[in-house]
Amino acid sequence: MKIKFNIVLLTLILILLSGNTLFAQKTKHKTKSFAVTNKEKDNRGRNTRTKSGAIKRKGSDKYWIIGIGGNVVDDDGSPFKKLFNVLPRWNVRPYPTRLTVERSLSHSFSIEGAFNFNTYKPTKIINNELGKAGIFLSLDLNVKNDFNRMFNSEGWFNPYVVYGAGATYRTVRSLPIGINANIGFGFNIWLSRSIGINFQSIAKFAASRRFPRGSGNYLQHSTGLVFKIQKGGKNPFIKPRYKWIHRDNIGKERT
Repeated sequence: MKIKFNIVLLTLILILLSGNTLFAQKTKHKTKSFAVTNKEKDNRGRNTRTKSGAIKRKGSDKYWIIGIGGNVVDDDGSPFKKLFNVLPRWNVRPYPTRLTVERSLSHSFSIEGAFNFNTYKPTKIINNELGKAGIFLSLDLNVKNDFNRMFNSEGWFNPYVVYGAGATYRTVRSLPIGINANIGFGFNIWLSRSIGINFQSIAKFAASRRFPRGSGNYLQHSTGLVFKIQKGGKNPFIKPRYKWIHRDNIGKERT
């Protein structure tokens, strides 16, 4: 009887020990699976693609945008009339006359500094008159509100509104230097992650007694190339001398 009892007791102990081991292995396996699932969800949650092809991103990446292009000045004295009467009213030069530097702020906002140069021709209507020639300079500090980043997405088409203030120097006026308030809209068309084309139109209201209907008001349109330099992104101006040298190939160099 004692031998049978000992055998039964030993069998029960072995069953209990094996059950604990199996339970521990299952728990460990579930924990590992849960951790992997969370990691996968984390990675997938960073970038998701919408039906329109835009890439949704979580968080706001820091970036710089450098722009170079041309600008058009419509300073005929009635800037909100005959907007597309180009030949007698638009002042434009055939070479680059605009330089911009933009820096991202929090969420969907960025700040931009812009410098513009242009010339007035006597054949153009300037403040409701003909026969005036001179130099145009402007310096602006504007805030941009990016529509795409408001919805936490990023695509090839990037519309925004722009507003701010600036100073304008015009030799065709009795008071050459003036302060103006800016408001307008624009968009970028991204050809790649770092190179795009910019189009923008701004109404500039002169600070005067007749604000916002002063004779110093004018319209300014611009277009040009923009280059984005983004933290953690690829710099299009720096290319490795040898294609096989890459961060992923460290330790796998050719011998």
